[in-house]
Amino acid sequence: MTHIKACSPALRRVSAVLGLAVFLPAAQTTAFASADAAPNTAQNAVAVVYGFVMAFSLALLVGYFLLERKKEIKFVVLYTAVFLSNLGFFLLPLSNTLGMALAANRLSYFGAAYSVLAMLLIVLDVCRIPCGKPLLALLVCVSTGAFLLAASGGIWDWYYAEVSLETVNGISTLEKVYGPLHILYALYLLVYFGVMVASICFAAVRKRAVSNKYAAFLAVIVLGNLVIWFVEQFIDVDFEFLSVSYTATEFFLLLLYSILRGYGIFSEVAVPPEAPAERGESALPPDVEEMLTSFAQRVKTLTGAEQRILNYYMEGHEIGEIPELAFVSIHTVKKHNRSIYQKLGV
Repeated sequence: MTHIKACSPALRRVSAVLGLAVFLPAAQTTAFASADAAPNTAQNAVAVVYGFVMAFSLALLVGYFLLERKKEIKFVVLYTAVFLSNLGFFLLPLSNTLGMALAANRLSYFGAAYSVLAMLLIVLDVCRIPCGKPLLALLVCVSTGAFLLAASGGIWDWYYAEVSLETVNGISTLEKVYGPLHILYALYLLVYFGVMVASICFAAVRKRAVSNKYAAFLAVIVLGNLVIWFVEQFIDVDFEFLSVSYTATEFFLLLLYSILRGYGIFSEVAVPPEAPAERGESALPPDVEEMLTSFAQRVKTLTGAEQRILNYYMEGHEIGEIPELAFVSIHTVKKHNRSIYQKLGV
């Protein structure tokens, strides 16, 4: 509740931006049905919304660097990439030449390609699915290849068969005819979002997820982006709804990550016990029986709550799982740990 209350003003701002984005299709349809000046009003509204979204993503980026003490590289990449993507969307309508418009378009694709990569890494982390260096290197190469493919538009006719700049009352748009390799970028997004959904389902089935409600919340975030991207393929609206969707996603992912970290999911890493070494009888202390008897007597001094915590450890649970099992916070678990160590003489 502490995290949610603290973030409620930001949530309201995100809701306001999302409301503007949802209102755009109806506003644009009405505009085109009105007087001749109405299309200009719709285009100006789109540019204004891009400006608000870009400013909000910049505020989230700056706020993360100022307020977050322990910075995660995944979130640094996500917040930077989303801002760069929204900056590209914002600069494109203001471009005076085709070269400037293509540069802004490439900037938005650069941010979008690495935003999806950062989202995938965060999902894997939340689902506690390890991502080794070879897999990470492969993902970075795939994302870089997707960006380079999109950046080739205007240079070769692979991604855009034809591209031109149309400017009406100072508001520019790129008129594009997609080339034969444009489908590869769509497959890139589809595969990445598909892997995210599969990871969430795998974590829920294998009990890797912290809880079903957090797994469901994460699934809604990912599926929301996937649905928005899918709908954009079939509607003719001069607005990239993913710019709003990615900005909202980075906020909700940080919210979820902060909640889980508050419960110690990422701060405490369980180390698997090593196999016992082969020992001779001489390795055992001579007073081992007395030591075990004394230890058993000290166990009786534990409170009921401390005994329950100790039982969870004896059952093989990690410290990150105990708060949900015992219905207490991670701070309470750590407090019991200190008391248990002290009473048992560990």
